[in-house]
This record gives sequence, C-alpha cells and structure tokens, in this order.
Amino acid sequence: MKPILLLIACVLSLSANSFAQTTETFDIATYRPPAGWKRQEKPGAIIYATSDESKGTYALITVRASGESVGNPAQDFESDWQEFVVRQFKVNARPEIEPERTAAGWKIITGGAAFQNDLGPGAVLMSTYSGNGRKFSVSAMFNSRDHLPAIEAFASSIKLKTGPGKQLNATGENQQAQAVGNRSGAQPPVTQFAGEGYTFATSNFDDGWNAAIKSDWVEVTKGDTTVLLHYGITMTDEMRQDLSNSYWNKIAANKYTIRNLYPTNYSVLKDFPYYFVQADATEKATGKSVFVSFRVIPKNGTAYCYEIVTPTKDSFSRQFPSMDTIENLSGYNRFAIGKSDLIGSWQAGAGAFTQYYFVSSGNYAGMNITVSNLKYVFVNGTSYRTEVKAVTNNVYASEKEVGRYIVGNWDISTTDQKGKLSNFSAWFEATKGGRILHLLNKKYSSEHYLLGKDR
Repeated sequence: MKPILLLIACVLSLSANSFAQTTETFDIATYRPPAGWKRQEKPGAIIYATSDESKGTYALITVRASGESVGNPAQDFESDWQEFVVRQFKVNARPEIEPERTAAGWKIITGGAAFQNDLGPGAVLMSTYSGNGRKFSVSAMFNSRDHLPAIEAFASSIKLKTGPGKQLNATGENQQAQAVGNRSGAQPPVTQFAGEGYTFATSNFDDGWNAAIKSDWVEVTKGDTTVLLHYGITMTDEMRQDLSNSYWNKIAANKYTIRNLYPTNYSVLKDFPYYFVQADATEKATGKSVFVSFRVIPKNGTAYCYEIVTPTKDSFSRQFPSMDTIENLSGYNRFAIGKSDLIGSWQAGAGAFTQYYFVSSGNYAGMNITVSNLKYVFVNGTSYRTEVKAVTNNVYASEKEVGRYIVGNWDISTTDQKGKLSNFSAWFEATKGGRILHLLNKKYSSEHYLLGKDR
C-alpha cells in the first residue's frame, strides 16, 4: 500500500503508555514521539520511522520547522502541500480538503488524497496550522492501518508555542466524539500517457459542434464560434492571487491585440466567484475583429480554462446565456474508441477518509481510511482481466476477473468467467499528451471509472 502524509490535530483517548513517553521539543512544537520508532534529523525537519518487514508495512512521521504565514490558512496549506507532498514525496494527486477548523488560536486545514506507486495503493494527508504569524506542518506516511494508532497518538500530543513562554495544546480537550462526514472521491490518473497512435482525434456532435484534439487544448467549433478547452494547469500560489487575469495573461492574451478589456465579472448567485474575463480584440493570426470570453474553472488545485471566440458580444450572449452553458462545454472533450486503442493496462486509484470531530469543541478526533486500485488489462482485442485491490479498516482485499470484451466506438461490453454481462458507455477524454478512458455502467450510473494508461 502507498505512503500517507498525515498532518492532523486530533483528540483521542490514549493509553497510559502513550502519556508515559518522554516529550521532545522541535521548533515551536512539543510532542511525544512514538515509542520504538527510529529518529532521524534532517535540515529543517525531524523524522520518525518504523517498519515491519514480515508484513511489508512501514510508517513515517515528519515534523517540519515552522515558517512565516502569508496570513491565509488555505494558501499556507497549498504552499506546504506543493513543497512537502508534491516536490519532496513526488505525489501529484490533488487533496480532498476538510473545512477549516480553529483550536487554541490556530487555524487548521487538513487534506488527503489517494495515490498509486510501485508499492501499491495508498493515501496521503496533510494538516497545516496557521496562526500568530507562523505556519507549521506535521506529516505522516504509512501503508498499513497497523501504524495508525501510534500516528494519532503522536498528533494528539502536539502542543504549539503561541508566544514567548506560552504553549497551548493544538487539539483541545478530550470529549465525546461523533462522525460528521465522509469525504471521498476517485483520484485523477497520475500515470503518463502515449500522445500518438489513437484511432480518433476528432468528434462531430449531433448539435452541430465539432471537436478536434490539439497539442495544448481541444478545439471546439460551430459556425463562426471557436472554443478552446485548455488542458488542466496546476495552480500556483502566485496564480491564486488573481486567477482570472493570471491565466488570461498566461495562455490567451498574447494571441490578441486588445482594444477593450472588460472588468472581471463575479457570480452573485453562488457562494464562489466566477473567474471570467472578456475583451474586444483583434486576432493577431488572422487580423479579424472578435469578442473573446475567458473563464477559469478551478477544481482540486487544477485550473481548467475555457477560451471562447465569437464575432461579437451579442453572438456570445445568445449562445451562452449562463455560466452553466460555458461549464457544459467540457462535455465536448469526448472522443470515440478504436478496438486497438484499448490494448494495454489501464489503472485508476480511489480513496476515502472519514474524519471525526468532537461535538462540543469541533476539534479533530481521528479518522478511517479506505484506499483502492483498479486495473483493467485489455490483452488482444478480445480478452481482458481486471484486478481490484483495497484496504479498509486494516483489512486487505483483492478480487480478480477474467473474460472477453467487445468494443464499439462509444461502448464496451464485458462478459466475465461466470457469464456476467456488463455494458458500459465508453469514451476518451483528451489530456496533455494522452487520453483518459471513461467507463460508465449503463445500468448503474454511479459506477463511473476514469482510467489512465500506464503501458
């Protein structure tokens, strides 16, 4: 199973042995390290590690030196996630983020994601504490719930210094806990894809729209309207300061001579802004006068940019009367499947973690984690096999299936070794340099797999 980064503030009922352990202090934190774990000092960090070779399990806790807060807990979290999870641990999955909490004067954000590496499926979580002009992060990585009690006990012992001579427990007092929610979701594939060799690179839709795969976007056209569905771009702290204009300037503005740039528009109907720019412009490539509309849709740390080019503002308004009609354009990133396109191995990872909080204080009180990996192997155009691996509540499960399949341009039917027939709607979504395979069960719409090709 995969490593899991755990930065959590939790309040649990701990054993007497846990309280008997010697405390240690590093930077602004005092805590009780897990008994029997190996300690290692690194520049700016203390690492505690353990492993069980007979079971093939391991765990890693890292306490990191505090840094200067930017004054925004969400930005503090994102910055540390990119530095400690993405850059240092090479985990590219975007986190599912829990609502911000406050304890002992610290604002705490926790996020987690499932991912897959050579060691199997896993999950990664991180919590960042922001307050008093500082930010502080603790992390844990593990591949078995066997180590979770020690990790939670460690997190519950953390006390953070809030000022000279003053130190407060960042997790509050021990009270009755209650589960308040379950955040889960399949993670996007993180494997690399082949960029060439697929049968179809264009789609013609019944409503008159046509789509074509380009190197940096999917180009969707209808009459004199052109839409560029730019492939997802990872958001940076700098870009987050002004998503609309940052991405407009980065990927669109240089194509045009701008005559009039309209003010950024925001939603007044929903609880989040629309990141939206419009301009009267002249296309540098053609010399044509056009009206350009540009929307940024952020999802799980990735920016999806929609660039819409119409002859006039009135033409745009007629075709796109609401923001929802713009967001629905993503449905045109859909391409048919050729029989030979499937041959190879396709994988998807998924994860869920349930967070528990104390009713009276709102403080963190532990979690449950489930991670899984699904692999489809299409062998020779007619036969297939699947393997599902999952770990839930310290129980490992694996299920295999073999059978035969039939491919249509927009459908896949599988018949397993027991004669069970499954019918899927199927299509490719274009990405930068490759494809994502969508399989949507026609009978059970909740069964929707997004698979990346790994070989």
